[in-house]
This record gives sequence, C-alpha cells and structure tokens, in this order.
Amino acid sequence: MFARSWKLMLLIAVLALLAGACGNAGNDDGGGSPATTTAPEPDEPGTEPDEPDQTTDEPEPDQTGTEPDETTDEPDPAPEEPDQTTDEPAPQPEEPDHRHTFVPIQGVPGVNDSEIKVTSIVTISNNALGTNIASYNDGIEAYFNYINDTGGIYGRNLVLDKKRDDQLGMNQSQALAMVEEDDSLAAFVATLLFLGADILNEAGVPTFGWGIHLEFSDRPALFGHVAPNCIGCTHQNVLWIANQVGASRVGIFGYGNTENSKLCAEGYRDSIEQYGADAGGVTVEFFDTTIAYGLAGGVAPQVSEMKDKGVDLILTCLDLNGMRTIAQELVKQDYRDQVVMYHPNTYNHDFVASNADLFEGDLVFTQFVPFEANINSDLQAKFFEYTEGIKLEEQTMVGWLNAHLFYEGLLAAGPEFDRASLIQAIRSFTDYSHDGLTIPVDWDRQIDNPRNNPDADYDLRCLTGVQIQNGAFVQWTGEAGKPWVCWERAREDWHEPEATSFAG
Repeated sequence: MFARSWKLMLLIAVLALLAGACGNAGNDDGGGSPATTTAPEPDEPGTEPDEPDQTTDEPEPDQTGTEPDETTDEPDPAPEEPDQTTDEPAPQPEEPDHRHTFVPIQGVPGVNDSEIKVTSIVTISNNALGTNIASYNDGIEAYFNYINDTGGIYGRNLVLDKKRDDQLGMNQSQALAMVEEDDSLAAFVATLLFLGADILNEAGVPTFGWGIHLEFSDRPALFGHVAPNCIGCTHQNVLWIANQVGASRVGIFGYGNTENSKLCAEGYRDSIEQYGADAGGVTVEFFDTTIAYGLAGGVAPQVSEMKDKGVDLILTCLDLNGMRTIAQELVKQDYRDQVVMYHPNTYNHDFVASNADLFEGDLVFTQFVPFEANINSDLQAKFFEYTEGIKLEEQTMVGWLNAHLFYEGLLAAGPEFDRASLIQAIRSFTDYSHDGLTIPVDWDRQIDNPRNNPDADYDLRCLTGVQIQNGAFVQWTGEAGKPWVCWERAREDWHEPEATSFAG
C-alpha cells in the first residue's frame, strides 16, 4: 500500500467503461488532460498487421457525470526541472568489460548483427482517462537514444521497432500478434487493461511495463517499473500524513464496483484503526466504498456528512477525475479550504494546472522520485538531458525506467544472450532501484503478490510526494537530496519514518 500511487485505481475507470463498449471514450477532460494537450499519434509501420473489426452492438460507455473541457488562455506550465548545471561532463554509463563485445547470435527474436529490436503495446486510442499514455514510448526511445549515443550494447543499437496500439480492449490480441508476428526480443507494455499478460509470460517474452496491474505478480517473465504492491495492507504512512498536515478526522472513499478499490480503502481504514491512537488520536469519521465510477449522482450527501463530522483529511482510492468531483463539491459547500485531499493518481501537470484552484494545498504521491526533486542520480540527470523538448508525463519516466531495466538485464546476461537468459539475469537483481529513482527491489523474492505472500513485500515501505501550489507541484516529502520517507516493514509498531535516498 506504500504511496498508493501505483495506479491500480486507473483500472476502475476502464473496467466500468468496458461494461459498455470499447468505442471512443473519455477524451473530454472527463479523462484528465486539458484541451491544449495532444497525444502523439502511434507509428504505423508498413508491417503492422490489420486490426480486427471493432464493430459492436453494445452501447457506448455511460459518460454521465463527466466534466466538460476546462479550457484556458494560458499555456500549461511544464514541470520545473531540477538545476542540472555542472562544470563537470555528465558521467557515462558504467561499462563492464564485455559491454562492447560483439558475438554473432542466431535464432534469437529481434537480434541481428546491428540491432536489438523490441515492441511496445500501449493504450493510445480509446483511453478512458484521456491522459497521454503514449508518452511511454517517448521514455523508451529517449533511453535507447542515450545508450546508442554512448556506443550501444554488444555492438548493436537498441531499437523500438513496433509501436502497437491496444485501443483499450485489444491488449490480448496485440500481445498475441507481438508473439506470432514481430521480430522482437522483448515487449514493453503500458495499458489500462493487461489482458495479454499470460500470453507474453507463457511465450517466455521478457516483458517490461507500467506496473499498475496485479498481472505483474506471479509471472516470471514480467517486470513492472515497480514490484507488485500489497493492496489493503496496513501501513503507518497515512497516519504520518495526517500528523504532517495537522489533521485528526479522516474521510475515506473507494469505488464500489471494483474489489481493488474497496481493498485499498479498507487498508486506509484498518491502518488508522491500528495506529491512530499512537499517532495522536487520528480517527476515521467517514467511510464510503459504495460510490460508482463517474460519480454520476455527485457526492453532495457524502461531503455534507464529512463537513458535519469535521473531517479535515480525505483519503481516496479514486482516479483523478473522481478527485476533481469531490473537490468541486467541497467548493460548493464552502468547505474546500478546511480539508486536505490525498491524491493517489493525480501526478498530471496539465490536469493540475487546469484545476489549480480546486487542488491548492493537496498532496500527490508518485512511485518514482518526482521531476521536482533533485537527487544524486546519473540516471535522473540523463533523463532530463534526453527528454529535453519532450512534454514530460508520468509515463515518460515509466518508459525510461523500463528501458533502463531492460538494458541492465542485457548487461547481466552477457553478450551471448537470449530471452531466457535475460529474464534469469533480471531475476538475480536483489537491490535494484533504477539508480535511486525507485524503492529497491529484490526481483526474485518480490515476484509474488505480497497480499498472498507477505515475504514478497518491500523491506522498506516508502513515500515520495509533492504538494500542489499555484497549479504546480513542489516536493513535499523528505529533505534536500532525500525525497523518500521510509518505514521498516519488519516493525509493526508505530514509528516515525526516516528521510532516505537510494541514489549513490
């Protein structure tokens, strides 16, 4: 449950919408991005297979209750990048003796004498949230450019050869097409519905992806940008947040049409019940896991009840549009300035800039060191260098992190690599943090769903997050150079976290 930012709640939107049809949905800022933001079009290589007919007699998804576009005359602010100025040249990636050793390889998909090719499968069209998931491809290509500029690996360049669009509901067919048709070593997946997970895993395809899905657990060929997390586990973090903002009366929301959202909300509640007394008397005053995605009926009664009970901190397991609906009702009831909201899924610069007045002072948590925090990480410095001129999204960093793990796995596998040795090499990584950008992972031990196997959980449960100020994000957790705050999982007693950096 650390950070609640691993975005499993994005599935809530999609699962609800798929009850209708996989038609054009949710790109009207009821999905998140303001009108000034456009997603890049998917590549259309000539070898791309025709997509199956998407015609359906089912009704379109119900969009009742979604908000219209909130246009603005001012350009969307780009995230402020930490000052990367230095008099020293940026360090090159560490080069094991064998990095530039060329060995001829036959019979390995995607590998020839000059290239190592991969495929991406991304939800580009029909994105129910309206966010720019296609920026995932930008992150992959930025990292590949970095490696290729510094000599490639094993005498070969890294190439994102195919960019498949799973169109929200076609992840399974696109995964099958990747396995059967693409000359690619690995798959990179950023999707709202990971229906093709078993296809890729059973085919032994090394698969790297946006790790918001439970499908990344219990499948040895699959690697998220973070390890599987424990939905519903108790944690000291929400109590610490309440203490930091001076709150003691908590309101909790979860969607009723998804088990994951209900488990998430119950985890908040159980955490407060377990640690609330020791954390200064924090209590749950409001709890609702019956609301449906889209909040078509609004939340006026719920906000009135929270106001009557003096709730001063709202924790949710909702998507960014659900958070906006709650904030709008808080404003209507003249209650917005008396409560802080904890956002698990709102690290979206355009969306926050377009809703600046609604979210002022709220907290947003991420799964990686946010763009606004500077750490002693060569990988972070190179990220900003190689994404210069690209509009940064959360998925840009996810693509970069996935590409980095892929490269590190190739290095560990050695110059005579194949799919199996690449998977085996990554599973041998025991303290892997993407050069400090994520919480360290033991990729062998943490393969299981930690809710079913507690030993598969992180040794440290950590938060890193930002506060919304004037429509922008400002680093909030930790201290200079140490953006994480961490608790020891082995300690079940209430204890304060420690400011931490995993870099260097």
